[in-house]
Amino acid sequence: MTEAEWSACEEPEALAYSDIKASDRKWRLVLCACSRRIRKQMTEDRSRIALDLSERFADGLISDEELGAVGAAAQIAWVEVSRKYGDSLQRAAAAAAAYSSQRFICDNDRSNAMGAVAEAFPKAARRTVEQCAQAQIIRDIFGNPFRPVIFSPDWRTPTATTLASQMYESRDFGAMPILADALQDAGCDSDDVLNHCCGSGPHVRGCWVVDLVLGKE
Repeated sequence: MTEAEWSACEEPEALAYSDIKASDRKWRLVLCACSRRIRKQMTEDRSRIALDLSERFADGLISDEELGAVGAAAQIAWVEVSRKYGDSLQRAAAAAAAYSSQRFICDNDRSNAMGAVAEAFPKAARRTVEQCAQAQIIRDIFGNPFRPVIFSPDWRTPTATTLASQMYESRDFGAMPILADALQDAGCDSDDVLNHCCGSGPHVRGCWVVDLVLGKE
């Protein structure tokens, strides 16, 4: 995949199978962000809990064993929801939670989880819109792998880190333009960083700029 193809691609599965060098954490947060888009359709507490704890696992806040337990519960919930609702939006939401909470995120989990979210929408046109949104989420989390940014520690001021931490914890990224101002005040001259902060988004937990400010990988 070329840089131009990466920037224009609207097929999340193509991006998921591209040769991106990234951590399990990054891919886990992609799946969680995609799954959150249909969280309201999760009829089981087991699904919602698994999704929430998968994010916590990404940041090392719960153990392998804890994630394994909630992931297994989410799998059972998926089976039960499938029997109850059949091929439905609720089943797709349960599937997304189950895939997103696996202990190890492999290629199949990536495509299956994103596919489950897209399939939650009955009309083909709506699925296409959802796939475009997922592609944007992937780019928000990974940035441009063809032009990695060298982030200066000097840009990581108390103001910038406080803003980034607040957005990361709340999942409210409305302060991204303010973060751009803080980074610019600290001497940041990277157009890629500043333009991403001021862009239309979407921004999700794992956003590559916020991660750089917080020193996350």
